[in-house]
Amino acid sequence: MSNKKLQVMALLLAAAALGACRQTQDTGPDNARIESVGLLALHGRQQSAIAQLRAWAVAGRPVAQRELALALASMPEQSAQAGAWLQNAAAANDVEAQFQLGQAFYQGGLGFQLDYGQAWNWYERAAVAGNAKAGFMLARMAKYGEGVPRDLKRSAKWLLEASVQGNAQAMFLLSNAYAAGEGVEQDPRLAREWLERSAAGDFPVAIQALAMSLESSDRHGGRDPVRARHLIKEATDERSMRWNNYQ
Repeated sequence: MSNKKLQVMALLLAAAALGACRQTQDTGPDNARIESVGLLALHGRQQSAIAQLRAWAVAGRPVAQRELALALASMPEQSAQAGAWLQNAAAANDVEAQFQLGQAFYQGGLGFQLDYGQAWNWYERAAVAGNAKAGFMLARMAKYGEGVPRDLKRSAKWLLEASVQGNAQAMFLLSNAYAAGEGVEQDPRLAREWLERSAAGDFPVAIQALAMSLESSDRHGGRDPVRARHLIKEATDERSMRWNNYQ
């Protein structure tokens, strides 16, 4: 199914959720319904969805505050307001809002000045709560000395955390760390294991790297040219379909 058809289906489901939410105002919507309305507000740009999110946000629902912030962030003239709602949600311990606020400080967006120290603080709060994307960003910042002193061991620690939580890009970089002995003891077996896991998680670069290793006399495993060809095709397909997920 094409991405366009999937997006249309998502918007239709979100529209149905918005109608259901209007019928359950007395008990209040659950978080899944709020996020469905958020999808409609973000991609459908429906003013009724934005108004509903705003009502829930004013009532103090952190998930609604985050979803409203993400919807408003897509409108340049509303970026400062988006940042304010995102701060409210993050302060109320919404983990995704904490990650997104870290992103805003890391990139200098939503009315915030670039501030690596603040970015680290919010990423760390989100990562400790289990957000794998935040853990990946902490690994990156520690590796390059952004907001904290450069520390390869600290970087590898967060790569491991993010990998265990399922981030395929972190798995690939952890594989590289074990291969090179950066921040961890060099271990070819673990390097290959994390490369395989990253490829299984559909990270295109890992799929291609694994294919290349199977084409040569790789010291971590035997040659397998047939599997290598299949993996190269898979890597090409994943790049074209889902590469934006890793940016």
